[in-house]
Amino acid sequence: MDGYLNAGDISGAVTLVQDMFNQHHILPPYTTHLKVIEFAIGNDLVYEAKRQVFFIQQLWKYMPREGDSEQFQRIMAMTQKNPKLSKSSLKRLFAYFGEELGDDDFF
Repeated sequence: MDGYLNAGDISGAVTLVQDMFNQHHILPPYTTHLKVIEFAIGNDLVYEAKRQVFFIQQLWKYMPREGDSEQFQRIMAMTQKNPKLSKSSLKRLFAYFGEELGDDDFF
């Protein structure tokens, strides 16, 4: 993911994070989500930042499935409850960069 960001391929970084989770149940640390959003907004790619926010929202709704390990379930629970990935924190992050993340950007 860092390689994509260093090369300026924000879309590739967002897609990689999503694909790694959807295909392999690999979830990056919460700081990775924030880094992707910051890089996207910093490069005027607000749509890509909002794509990452949409993915975070999908994580909020994730329910354990059969076969999920206890470790994976703990990581998911910590990610879902992380205050830095909350709706209000994400709105503040966007506002810091002068962008708006409105209620209509959340489902």
